[in-house]
Amino acid sequence: MPASRASRKSNTQPSPSRKITHNAESVPSSREHSVEPTAASLLSQSKQTTDDWYKSARTKKGYATYVKSGKKLLADWSCEDIPDSNPNTMEHMDRTGLADAFDSISENTPIALRLLVAYKCEHLGRGFATAEGIRSAFKDYFERVHGCQGDGWKYNSYTKEWEGNPVFEQDFKAYYESLKNRDNQTGTSTQALPMLPKDLNIIMDYLDSEEAAQRFSVVKRLYFKAFATTSFMLWTRNDEMINLQIKHIKTATSELGEQYFRFELVFRKTNKDKTKGQVYHVPSDSEIPKIDCFKHLSLWIKHLQSLIARPLTGNDYIFPAIASTGRIKFGEATSRSGFESLMDDIIQESGVLRGRNGKFTTHCFRRGGAQWRFMWAKRKFSLKAVKWWGGWSSNENVGTIMRYLLDELMAYEEDFSDVLMSHRTSERHDAFMGIQDSESLVRHGDLQAFQASMMQNLETLIPQSIGPPTLHSTSSQQHLASPISQPTPSRRNQTPEPSPLTPQPRIPKTTSLDDVLSYWSEGAPAKGLTVPLKLWDVTYEDGDYGPTEAVKFSNIRFVRDEFVHHCKGDFDIFEERYPGLRRQYTKLVKAIRCSRQERGEAKSRHRKPR
Repeated sequence: MPASRASRKSNTQPSPSRKITHNAESVPSSREHSVEPTAASLLSQSKQTTDDWYKSARTKKGYATYVKSGKKLLADWSCEDIPDSNPNTMEHMDRTGLADAFDSISENTPIALRLLVAYKCEHLGRGFATAEGIRSAFKDYFERVHGCQGDGWKYNSYTKEWEGNPVFEQDFKAYYESLKNRDNQTGTSTQALPMLPKDLNIIMDYLDSEEAAQRFSVVKRLYFKAFATTSFMLWTRNDEMINLQIKHIKTATSELGEQYFRFELVFRKTNKDKTKGQVYHVPSDSEIPKIDCFKHLSLWIKHLQSLIARPLTGNDYIFPAIASTGRIKFGEATSRSGFESLMDDIIQESGVLRGRNGKFTTHCFRRGGAQWRFMWAKRKFSLKAVKWWGGWSSNENVGTIMRYLLDELMAYEEDFSDVLMSHRTSERHDAFMGIQDSESLVRHGDLQAFQASMMQNLETLIPQSIGPPTLHSTSSQQHLASPISQPTPSRRNQTPEPSPLTPQPRIPKTTSLDDVLSYWSEGAPAKGLTVPLKLWDVTYEDGDYGPTEAVKFSNIRFVRDEFVHHCKGDFDIFEERYPGLRRQYTKLVKAIRCSRQERGEAKSRHRKPR
């Protein structure tokens, strides 16, 4: 063997003194040789993790803005000249004593906080949401910066210091609750009203008027017409529309020579493959010219191309941002707030909401388009077509679609204010809105058939605690037998035993936010909930239902209040605050309970060890 090869071979063999082992425990890790952390470093790391992850960056930024503006307002206010320059006046003493109330915790701190909220809500006319934001921000600020702990506020005569958190001071707490009550009773509903053709007609007439021509530029008027009619026709969410590009739209001609737009929506919320989207064919409709999507979008694209002096190409946005100067920002998509600002201005000036309680948001086009196509349009959509056109997933909760389609029906058919008037026909309740035209309107029979199809999806959710429902089989169908009025199969020829006239109220199984809203507003007769939860307080005494139902009722109430008051009745806001929890009710309850504790509206549960 050559010497060189032998030397290389000897170099590769292990030394007798070195023992090779695959036992991981015998290999020292880097942690074993690392320096043990000190208590101070661990606490510092835990504090850093809390600062980074306890609250979202968006929440922290919002809180910081509230605190900064509050301090500035207090400083400016305390430095203003007082008409009566006598330093002994109460006004002068109050202002000088409150100058540093947010930097040094004292008896003046809750007074300063109440003045700040009163200035915003009473003087500037802001809503309860502003008061809620200020309170949450300063509660967090007092806890983190000044170490204010606990859910009370009192003076310790032994230490000569104030203890607790200033937001729990009795006068401020009472004022805050009063603002909340006022908002609940007098505030305007913030849930998006459906934008229906009659509403769009009013807005379009206004935009075609001389008054609108003086108030809004040609760009803004054509822009809004195209955005509104396209959203209404495609039932788009706001994000789906603002990201629409020219590559997603093609003009085509059918075999019969009919021109139409071919839309490809790749930004549908339920679309998981962003390389392709859901395709929609939308032709011109001369019968409804004011809400004709083909017409208004064509005019807008033509005008947009004239502004940039070239045809639109692939990545050009159909609805680019509009600068404060009114100029188009080519290459930049508009934002949600950008379009909402234009929309609010136009709706306000058009007077379409005059005398109505509610408001329009960008979601109104989706709700209005769905309701119109299902109930009013000359060419109505079936439920199957509604689900497909709206981009709802196959496992979408039935309650969601029911609210989209039937909200307006309930608003009309539950209004019996003119029941004593001579012009009201006795059979009005048999047809939608009292119009006896079976060819053009949805009748109760249609809705009952629709309800029957829904029951197939609900049968598995009927609570067993009411009494086991029995499915009777015939040669061609199955029907749901009432546990009270129907005999069981073994007693089919016997007279059923009488049941109590007033069964104990029970709440069905709740699995989602949609169930919460449905049970609260409408109940669920098919599941045994015949009285909507919103009426339980006036219908039942506390002893009419057991402690289990009381807990269910309480949870549903605060989940519903969270959605209506804190999320403004807007599913987009809800999704931002509680992502992915719309159909995870148990986790949603826990998340909302934590939010309420952060806002000081609920105490944390301290379970005693067993």
